[in-house]
Amino acid sequence: MKALVAAARHSGTAHVCSTLLVLASATSLVIADEPVSPGVIEVTGPVQCIGARKCTIAPVPLHPVTEVRVQPGSRVRKGQVLVKIDDDEQQAEVRAKKAALETAQLASQEARRHLASVPKALYAVPEENYYDVRFHAEKTERDERAANAALEAAKAELEHYEIRAQIDGVVSWLDVNLGMVSRPGTIVWGEILDLREVDVRCELTLKQLDEVNIGQTAEVRRKGHYDLFGTGRVVFVGIGAHAKTELVPVCVRLANSGESLRCGEPVHVRFADN
Repeated sequence: MKALVAAARHSGTAHVCSTLLVLASATSLVIADEPVSPGVIEVTGPVQCIGARKCTIAPVPLHPVTEVRVQPGSRVRKGQVLVKIDDDEQQAEVRAKKAALETAQLASQEARRHLASVPKALYAVPEENYYDVRFHAEKTERDERAANAALEAAKAELEHYEIRAQIDGVVSWLDVNLGMVSRPGTIVWGEILDLREVDVRCELTLKQLDEVNIGQTAEVRRKGHYDLFGTGRVVFVGIGAHAKTELVPVCVRLANSGESLRCGEPVHVRFADN
């Protein structure tokens, strides 16, 4: 640009001047750093996923992977099975708990029948024996409830062998393969993101913060573009400043139509007059 200005001054030709005007006009379409009006705050910050719209893919039981049903970029729905883990042992555990429940139910049924028959011959049954029969009936009833709870727990544990999506979204990354065995709590296999709504995290000075409040509107533009991407609202204003920079974090939330904004992408944020 400077070279063209020098050429225009040197030659004085209308051709160079017209070329300069065309280039300047075209450049203004993509430059976002035009002068900011007094009282307007403009900063740059990265796009980040909202915590409630992010889901971790991780194993719970220590067993080998038997099936991987998705890949990075797959769009998934809440509840969809992503990865299956070998569940032979847990299936056997469920069958054992089911058999124990059936045994407890039979014992409870027989104890109740016995208790029901005692009053008919109370004169022939010692009082001590009557209370023993009643105690046995109550105990078998509790044993039945305990066996049923154990079966429900075993079935609930079986659900962990199918890793399901906790939210609607897109698999951002995934690193798992057949046969993999991972110790629970020590590894993450992947992540699901829902970017239909995002936050932009900015850092403002203490002086700028005096002009920003929760609920205030803010314009968001992609870096290198003048066109307005969207309008958001301030949803968070930090209560503490960084010890070294003395900057305070502020989050602006906005709709991300088409999920075109990516996590980590820097954008320009302009806060409207309060």
